[in-house]
Parts: sequence; structure tokens; C-alpha cells
Amino acid sequence: MGKLRARLKLGVGFHRGGVKVMKRLSPIIRQISLFLFVGIMTGCATTAHVSIDHIATENAIFIVSNDNDPIGVASVISEEISKRGYQVHIVHPRQKTSNQEPLPVAAFGSGFFISEDGMIISNAHVVKGASSIIVRTINDETFKAKILVTDEKNDIAILQPLESQKVTKWLTLSPFRKGANLGEKIRIIGYPLSDLLGKQPRVTEGIISAEVGLLDDPTRFQVSASIQPGNSGGPILNDDYQVVGIATEKLSDLYAVRKTGSIPQNVNFGVKADYARMLFSSGIEKSIAVNAFKVESLKDAVGSTVLVAVNVEDIPEIAATSSSNRRVLITYSYNYSWDVFHYTLSRFNMQWVDENSGEILANGNFSGASFLSYVGIVQGVITEVFNKAGM
Repeated sequence: MGKLRARLKLGVGFHRGGVKVMKRLSPIIRQISLFLFVGIMTGCATTAHVSIDHIATENAIFIVSNDNDPIGVASVISEEISKRGYQVHIVHPRQKTSNQEPLPVAAFGSGFFISEDGMIISNAHVVKGASSIIVRTINDETFKAKILVTDEKNDIAILQPLESQKVTKWLTLSPFRKGANLGEKIRIIGYPLSDLLGKQPRVTEGIISAEVGLLDDPTRFQVSASIQPGNSGGPILNDDYQVVGIATEKLSDLYAVRKTGSIPQNVNFGVKADYARMLFSSGIEKSIAVNAFKVESLKDAVGSTVLVAVNVEDIPEIAATSSSNRRVLITYSYNYSWDVFHYTLSRFNMQWVDENSGEILANGNFSGASFLSYVGIVQGVITEVFNKAGM
């Protein structure tokens, strides 16, 4: 009996102790449960905010860049769009070589004739590190060129053909203050994404949004016309088809997101044509002085614009795509983290842009806390875009 009482006392002791422990743990358990409940509800309730503008098309071809994409969102976007029967191309960033001496990097940009003997203006960053330069005209004629002079600070380069050339169309430069004013219409001609889209020039339209560049840089000005990789070096024209600037850059999505938390729209820059004139030596001035040709149509202006290929043996032929196909460029940015189970996103912004017109077709944005993986979040945003677009 003594042992039985002792065991009963011991059992009661454990029971009472367990109750005390449970009472102590109960508030903590309730808090954890509440946190999990709120987290799950938040993850389920957070939805994408989508805006649509004229996107419905049956023959769209989507182009996705996987630059600045550490967790592989591009492949998710590509897979989701491909499931719906659309063509998707992923554009890969340039990859570094492991050799100590890096190989010359192939690059494509734009330029334009400024004289009868074929002198060309482009961007310094387009031809930087060039071991060879090939120029292709709208008529499929090609010739080799060399760098005559560069101004890296203002991102301008003047190229000269290696062999004598005679061109029939070239553009004239206009002082920025004379040829352009705030709010006036401009056009940009160039060869964006030429290694993917082809060798035909593209024209985008917009206005002069500001007479200065980033941080009020007086050498630049801001335009609303779309600028994509490959546009660099192309002419920015006023209504008289005079060059008021040279297409140079667009505001980095990643930089803008880090600074403001949002993706910029139509924030692109050109360098003023005045700074190109500063590079003209007496020889170049003499060449341009005989310029009696006046460009009076957009067709002539397009004919004066060239594709500049750097460090390639030849400009590859690109298979032509039906003109009925709309090319949609997809850009995106995000903030990600690891939540023990998988990568998730606290913010995902996606923009669809018409490659030819520069028109923004759709915006998809997600923000909030979610237990979904990044794959689920991206799939959700794309589904919302397609549902609202009726595609």
C-alpha cells in the first residue's frame, strides 16, 4: 500500500506539474496559432493589382529578360505563358568568361550617318573594347569601320569607314535649344534587341519630358519614347528630322526599385547633339560642310540609321517573323527572401510593353506577406493579367 500511495502521489505530481506547464505555455501557443492564422489569411488574401491596356492579341510573341534574376523568375514567366500557347523567348545577359584575359564581348547598337563619306555617330559604350566593328545599312550593305574619336564622359563616338564610302542619306545635327523644347514630339530610330528581333530598324515616338537628365545632368535630356538594349547610339529626331540628341540609356529598373520601391515608366535619356559637335575636328567639319542633302521624310531618316555590330565576324541573319505578330517585352523586378521552406516574394512588379510602339500594355504588381513560394506568386500575377486581358 505504501508503494501504491507513493506512485499515486508521483502520478498526481506529474499531472499537476503538467497542468502548470500547459497553463504557462498556453499564451505562447495562442500567440503562435494567431500568428499562423493571420499569416495564412494574409497569404491567401494578398492579390495582384493588374492594369490592362489594349493587350488582347492572338499572335503575340513574348520576350523575357532574365537579367538581375537570382532565383529564376524568368523561367516561371516563360513556362506560364507557354502553357497558354504563346511563343516565348528568354534573353540571357552577357556571361563572363573564366579566363584571366576576357574574350571580346559581342555587342549590337545603333548609329547614323552624318556625312556623305559615311561618318557615323554612335555611343561610346556601344563600341568600347571593340576589336572589330561592322556596320549594316537598311539596304543590307555592310562595311567595316573604326573608331575615329570618342568621348566616354558624354558617351559619344564617331566612326569612320575603313574603305571609302558614299552614302545618299545622312542626318544633320541641331543645337538642342534651337531644335527641341519641353513637351515637343520626338522620334527615336534604332535596332533594339537586334540579335533576337532581327535587323530591321524600329521607330518609337514620345515627347521631351525634361530638358535635363538624371540628377539634373545638363548634358542629357529625358524622353518618353521607349529605349531598349540596341537602341543606344540611334538618333533622336525633332519634327524637322534633325538630330537633337543620341539615344543613350534608360533608367535602371533595379536602381529605381531600390530607391523608390516601384518600376519606372518611360524614363529614358539621350545626350544632347551639341556635345557631339564638340568632337568635330576640322576634317570632320569639312566633310559635313558639303552637306547639301536635307532629310524631309521619316523614310529618309530611317535610311540614314545603321546597325552597329561589335566583335562579330558577321551580322547573323535572323529569321523573319510575320508582321501580324505583336512582340511583347516583359520586364520585372522583385524582393525575395528564404522562409525556411522556399523562396518567397514580398514584392513583384511586372510590365508588358509593345516592342514596336513602346506602349505599356499591362502592369502586374504584388506586394504583401505570403506563405506561397515565389513560383505561386508569379503564377498568380500572370493568371490575373491573362484573365483581365481576356486572353
